[in-house]
Amino acid sequence: MKKKKNARKRRKGGVSAVRFKHQCTDGRTILLFFFFFFTTQQNFSGPQRKLYLPSGLLTTADIPSYLDGKLAGDYGFDPLGLGADGAIKQYRVAEVIHARWAMLAVPGIVIPEALNVAGGDWRETGKVFLEGSTGRFGPAELWLGIAVAPLIVLMGGAEKFRSDPASAPSGFVPFKGSFTGSDFAKLDPINPGGPLDFYNVAATPQDLEILKVKEIKNGRLAMIAMLGVFVQGATTGEGPAANWGKHVADPFGYNFVTLNAVDRTPVL
Repeated sequence: MKKKKNARKRRKGGVSAVRFKHQCTDGRTILLFFFFFFTTQQNFSGPQRKLYLPSGLLTTADIPSYLDGKLAGDYGFDPLGLGADGAIKQYRVAEVIHARWAMLAVPGIVIPEALNVAGGDWRETGKVFLEGSTGRFGPAELWLGIAVAPLIVLMGGAEKFRSDPASAPSGFVPFKGSFTGSDFAKLDPINPGGPLDFYNVAATPQDLEILKVKEIKNGRLAMIAMLGVFVQGATTGEGPAANWGKHVADPFGYNFVTLNAVDRTPVL
């Protein structure tokens, strides 16, 4: 009887040991997952960040000295040496601004067309507006002025305050309260945060660096998408939503190859 009880205890202990081992393994797996997740996020910037080619093909010694990893999304890629003139920071500002416009433009082009809004095809939006097909009343020049004037004022003011933060007027933002132009004096003009970070998503410098990388990566994808929209519009004479719908309906019959294929019917 004692031998049977001891055997039962050993079996129970063995099961418990196995369970404990699996629990430890699962815990290590979770810890490793979070470790690699956060380290790979952080490796997109800094001297030890990832480069545009694997380490066996490219090292930091092979890239220009001005690409030192201080800029978010710097993968050491500048084959034409455009940043050699010392204006790399100005180029980054231009890249981020164009990236933000592209991220706004892509959904602004695709969504109205997908919803069949009047003038939803981006190639005909201005034409439809000027012809009055959108239901407007009055001369087109009046509405064109009403649409353009606020853009000039608002965008001009935003650019002025971005280039000279100290001249920005005082204001109030949700969850942050009042602020003055001096609050932006020591902040990055292209990624200021501070009073404009309503929800504290960049509460720490590490969070801000990760968000900078995410923004520029998504912005670069959006700029490539806009290039695709322009090429598709010129090639097919249609908007991206129409192109996508036809391609999904007939993937092998409606694509870049079939649209640009040359008819080579043999002549006897």
